[in-house]
Amino acid sequence: MRTITLELLRHGPPHNQLLSPLTDYLALCENHSAVSWRVPFEHNQMLYRLRALSYQMGEEPREFQVVDTARVLGEVLGRIPGLTADLNRQDAGDDARRGDDCDRVTHLRLILSASELALLPFELATAPSGFPGAGQPLSLQSQQPVCITRETRRVPDEFVVWPKHPRVLFAYASPPGLEPVPAEAHLLALRRALIPWLALPDHIDEAERRAIVAERLALIPDATVATLEEACASGRYTHVHILAHGVELRTDYDVRYGLALHAPAEPSGREVVSGERLASILRAAKRNEPGCFTRPAVVTLASCHSGNVGTVTGVGASIGHALHEAGVPLVVASQFPLSFGGSVMLVQDLYEGLLWGEDPRKLLVGLRRRLHARFRQTHDWASLTAYATLPPDFESQLADACIQQAMGSIDNALGAADRVLRTLSARDKPTSQTGAEPSESSRVDMISQALLHVAAARRRLEASMASYPKQSARILAQLASTHKREAQLRFHALGDWTVGVSDRTPDGARIIEGLELARSLYWDAYILRRSDPWVVVQYLSLTLVLQSLGRLPKPLDRADQDTLSLWLAAEVQSLNDAETGDAGHRAWAYGNLAELYLLAPLVEGLSTLRPNEDFAKRAVDAAHRIVALTKASSFHVFSTRRQVLRYLEWLNGLAPDFVALEPVAEAMLAALPSSVQPTWDY
Repeated sequence: MRTITLELLRHGPPHNQLLSPLTDYLALCENHSAVSWRVPFEHNQMLYRLRALSYQMGEEPREFQVVDTARVLGEVLGRIPGLTADLNRQDAGDDARRGDDCDRVTHLRLILSASELALLPFELATAPSGFPGAGQPLSLQSQQPVCITRETRRVPDEFVVWPKHPRVLFAYASPPGLEPVPAEAHLLALRRALIPWLALPDHIDEAERRAIVAERLALIPDATVATLEEACASGRYTHVHILAHGVELRTDYDVRYGLALHAPAEPSGREVVSGERLASILRAAKRNEPGCFTRPAVVTLASCHSGNVGTVTGVGASIGHALHEAGVPLVVASQFPLSFGGSVMLVQDLYEGLLWGEDPRKLLVGLRRRLHARFRQTHDWASLTAYATLPPDFESQLADACIQQAMGSIDNALGAADRVLRTLSARDKPTSQTGAEPSESSRVDMISQALLHVAAARRRLEASMASYPKQSARILAQLASTHKREAQLRFHALGDWTVGVSDRTPDGARIIEGLELARSLYWDAYILRRSDPWVVVQYLSLTLVLQSLGRLPKPLDRADQDTLSLWLAAEVQSLNDAETGDAGHRAWAYGNLAELYLLAPLVEGLSTLRPNEDFAKRAVDAAHRIVALTKASSFHVFSTRRQVLRYLEWLNGLAPDFVALEPVAEAMLAALPSSVQPTWDY
């Protein structure tokens, strides 16, 4: 994404300065020369415009000001030559991407230090002559989509870590004397956005269902300062969504806006919390971690005037500005009143995308357009204000988040199906399962639903390769793993398997096709990045399965895919990895070695090359090493145990040669304690 930084400055402190045509401001745009510019109106004139835009003067003045203020602000921006030049600049490759608007979004960073300039609704501006889409709203035109964000200098972007495992806190308040807020609609939107990562099979009871949801979404109804601060201090929330009324907060000399929260001890039953106080609440001191403070990556405020500066005479800023200045990387607020329908669309569009790891700047562009299209009688699209400071490596962090979330969704669906399959397992039946055991028809139905769920998440993972080509090896390997696990589900749904018969049925053919596709993807991932021995191990395993089924020749036609050479190369690399890195890295290396030694009897030529090697003992020893390096409930142990179970409850029933591996696999399984899959590990 192309980024343009525009900084608007003046001398003096940020507060106690009124807008005036006589005041000189300085505009700095990228590496262009600094230019001086002035606003063409007095402060009172701007306040009049803002009153109309805040729905305080009737429909006709509002409609006029939406158009006229947009024109004036567009002319102000048009007086900055560097901005005009950069918006019209085309980078190499732009022509090739011209058909995809998503790839052509330009991020316009507005850095504002003066409070009176923060009053100006730049998001409303009409693109002036010379800008892309001239005559249309700058943030809505499609010729060169623009995402406008605001920021301050005080957020250290190098310390921002974009969340890979989102956990959402939703707080809402509707104190006495104020109109009820649409809390149910917001909660439903958040719950729907989280569905891809919530394993909620029909057979579990309500208590377990609530516990699963609580891992991802926490709710604070009738929020007070105390309940909100306690939740932030004791929980690790990556996203905070607050639904509350924004009301005036008056002092003797100043007017700001704050959030109305419940306050049972107050006669009115409510208190108005300023942006600075809210920042202290959301960035609370962590319980039992002295000197550490919470910091959500994203805060969304579905509140009227949460992005409104108020008066500029005293020290202070809008709620959104205050949160951003306190170190929250992304704050989405509203500088004017926000309709209930618009607030629901805000939470729907933003969270459905954010939780998948999508770029928030592209989401904001799409949200503005939808608000403009769907709500004709409001200007919610212009009310939307985003404060953002993103790290220099944001594209890389976003790629990690996108892949992790796609894999998390896939693993959730397959994990839910795994738990159903474990009810059939004599070796790994869940010991803590609550509720009635699912029936056979329920199991088949859950497997079918899981496959549909996985297909949707897999499409997102496939699409991410175009956005993040540098991550292709990792994505290909994860896609291969997904196809393999899908084949396992289809195998268990099919029932009895007869070699030479079942694979000729449509369902059996799909299982074989899935294994062949997984093997091909593992090889492609290995070619792109040869430093991942686990990819070679999985490729070898599937090669041996397909050879046992007569789907591949022995030896393989291609010399570069010789199973003996690949086995030896994977062993050398895994042995080296087992001696370096932290305990987790070494545990994964022993996981590779355990599976390699399990497969050793099926690798042609290995017994001749190493006739005295006790591969069975080495496989079991490697399994013990995993437990010794990590705790028994670790994901390393869980994942390796799950892999060994596939040899005992799937591959041995699918491929005849794999029956011979059962005794060693049983011994390995005994060395790996059974546990529940740890939270957040995909």
